[in-house]
Parts: sequence; C-alpha cells; structure tokens
Amino acid sequence: MKEELIRVENGHFQREGSDYQFDIAISRGECIGIYVDDHLTSGTAFLDIFKGYSHMRSGKVFLYGRRAGSIDLERWITQRSMIADKFRFDSKELTVWDFVMSLGKPTRWRKNKAAEEELHAKATADMMQQMGLFLSWEQKLSALSLLDYYRLSVFRVWFWKSELLILDRLTEILRWRDLKQLMQCVQYLLKQGSAVLVCDMNEEFLYQYANRVDIIKNRKSFYRLYPEEYDDRLYEILGWKRRSSNSAVRSEPRDDEKVILSVANLTFPTLKPMNFQIRSGEIAFLRDENYNTVSQIRDCFLREKSWLSGEFRLDGKKYEHSELSKIIGTDIGIQIERPDRPSGVLFDKLTALDNLSTCLLPKAGRHIVRKKIMENILQEASGWFTREALLRPLCEWTLPERLRFSYYKWYLINPRLLICFFPFAGQESAHHEMIIDMLVTCARRGMAIWVISSGIDAICEKTQNKEFLQRLHYINE
Repeated sequence: MKEELIRVENGHFQREGSDYQFDIAISRGECIGIYVDDHLTSGTAFLDIFKGYSHMRSGKVFLYGRRAGSIDLERWITQRSMIADKFRFDSKELTVWDFVMSLGKPTRWRKNKAAEEELHAKATADMMQQMGLFLSWEQKLSALSLLDYYRLSVFRVWFWKSELLILDRLTEILRWRDLKQLMQCVQYLLKQGSAVLVCDMNEEFLYQYANRVDIIKNRKSFYRLYPEEYDDRLYEILGWKRRSSNSAVRSEPRDDEKVILSVANLTFPTLKPMNFQIRSGEIAFLRDENYNTVSQIRDCFLREKSWLSGEFRLDGKKYEHSELSKIIGTDIGIQIERPDRPSGVLFDKLTALDNLSTCLLPKAGRHIVRKKIMENILQEASGWFTREALLRPLCEWTLPERLRFSYYKWYLINPRLLICFFPFAGQESAHHEMIIDMLVTCARRGMAIWVISSGIDAICEKTQNKEFLQRLHYINE
C-alpha cells in the first residue's frame, strides 16, 4: 500500500461566506482525476483549497498518516504543492532560470548555492532531456511553446521534489499528442513518489491516466470512481446523457463573399493593433491564453471602455465606440461563457418562450398581433425543444439545455456578427460537439462568428463536425 500524503475526512471549507465539503485522499505515486459537474462552481471551489483561497473550518486532517490541524494542512499545501493551470505566466522578462529557481518552492533552498549547483548537475540535465526539454536557462519564458512551458512546470516539481502537482484543464489548450508527451513527463514524478491531481472535464483523458476519478458535484465530494467503473458510469452518477451525434441543424442560404466585420488597426491598451476581416458564414478564431485579450474586448462591447484608435466596420459601415450600444443585441450578438450570468443573454426567471419573445417582438412592428407572433415563435422553437420545456422558467432547465437555448436565441435573432467569449471554457467535454453544431448552425444563417478563446486544437482534433473545420480560420496565427 502506498504511503499516504494527505487525507481529509468530512472537510468543510469556507471562502467569502460559501461552504464546500470535500473528502480528499492522496498517496505517493498516485495520479488522481478530479471531475466536476461545473468548473465555475465546483471546480473553482476545489482548486481554491490548493491556491490558498479557502480555509478549512471543520473535519479531520491527516498528513503522512498522522493527525494534523487545518493550519498544518495549509502550510503543507503552500510548501509541498504546485499548480500548473491553463493560464501561463504572461511575462516578457522572465527566463527559464527565473521560472525554475525564483518561482520554485521550498523557500529554504532559494538562498542556498547548492540548489543552483544541483540545477547544473548531470542528473538534472539528463532528466531535462528525458522530458524533451532542450532549453537554455537564459531563454525567455514567453518564447516557449505551450508544450515546453508545461513540461518545464513538471520539471520544476521534479527538481524541487515537491510532493503534489495539480494540473488544471490542460485538455482545453493542448493537442492530444502534446498531452501524451506531457503525461510521459508526469510519469517521472510518479516514479519519484510525487502525487498528481488532474483536474479536467474530459473523461477520456482522465480514464486513460488516472488511477481513480473523484467526482465533485454541487461543491461537494460526491462519488469516487475506480477503473472498473469508468465510462458510462460517470454520466449515470451526474444524471447526464451523452451527446447525440445527430444534432439538429437547419440549412440556410449564405453569401460567403460578403465581408461582415472589418477591423483596421484597432488598438487596445496592452494589445497589438488588430487587422482582420470576417465574412458571412465564417467562424474566425482569436487565440487568447491568459484572458488579457478577452477582458479588454469584452469591456469594449459590454462596458464603456473604448478602443484607443483604429476602424471598426460592420456591413461596410464605420462605427464609433459610442454607437455600439445601439446595435448590441440586434446587429451584434454577445455570447459569454455562461449565458445565465450577469451580462448574459438569458433571464432565468422567465420562461423560454418569454426569453425569445422579449427580443423578437420589437422586430415584429406595432401592427402585428402579439398573440400570433407568440404562436409562431412557439411553433418554430418546438422543432428544437419540447413545448412543455418552452413554457417553463429557464432556471428549471439543465445547464447544457440552457446553453443550447442561448445559441438558438441568436439563431432566431440572426445578428450580423456573433462574438463568443470562451465558448468551451468550463463546459463538460461531451457538450463541446453541441456547441460546435450550434456555431455552425448560426454560421449557416450568414452570421459572421468571432470566437475568442484559449487554444482549441484538442477540440478540433476530436470534433466530428467537418463543416466547422471548413468554416474555421485563425485570426492571429
């Protein structure tokens, strides 16, 4: 039996007035998968423990098999664990040496020359080669590929002999072949006796590499899956259904030659000037690895912050920033990560039918009978959702259905431009194909689709929707 590192029984954690309940069991050499019902709630709550944001209020803590207190647990996490998440360090000054030495943990070694000597030892150089890292210590961190950056994160854990590494949602930004190489590096940690937590929403990835999968639901430890229970058992536990490959789509005429959005030298405070065009029916992808780009563009369209300079043309007409508020929601659609969050497109307490009618009735004109329009909307939407569901408040719908409904709402409104901020972030991987299908459905109506997200290479590799790949083009690559 492997030596136990951490065990938390009936742990109650608290942050900003919210309570979480987690049972944690981690032993040396284990790779444990963490699967959540929703990343923005359960996933964030779980990771907050290892980021030092939440504090344990009650429960039993054991470190190396011995009873300990909550302060001991927090100190252990601070000194003995590291996190590698999807947000890499955004610095043009940091070097590889800085990342490994200055940002590495145990602090007692930082001032010790022995650590630097160890860094240049033959065993260290051999391990770097085995991990596929052929880097100079002076190389800029920002110049590294995504794969090398995360391999270096794993190497840093090996070098400092940290006892726990947490990998968060790397399937959202790394290709499958890159993930395979990264997990080969992780094997060296496991052989060393370190433990690894793989927090992800891709069940295939977890099943392949995890010794077990802990399922988190409603911010609580809900179930523990072992290899003999993998596959469909996960969906039974969470009450989900696997996506259907026969997603409903509607064929609409399109004009691929028409430029819908044209941007010339559009400049934001910390971003390079943007120059690109999106045509009718295209899905244009802008890569953003650290939320810096998306935060500034989202502030531009949803708040009062303007671009610094440049031209923004929609359907050939030039718009100033002050004019955008008049066309957002009609000619420009905004789809954020969670459609029912503040600034989203859905009203949870209204029925689905009322959600559609509030935006479509103004288009109908004064002289159209409201009852007739409502009947027409209900009839059209019944081809996508059941009539019973359409007459229920959206707060009673499941998250995947609300998400699908939010795209369907844009399908009916039919804006000229649909901007999607991180559409796949935090979504259960079985629903990625549904989102892709809905993006294609909107593109078929002639919309120009602008997707701003982190890398979607792994998603593109797995998709069954070839039309999505045909319509997709990259803006900044």
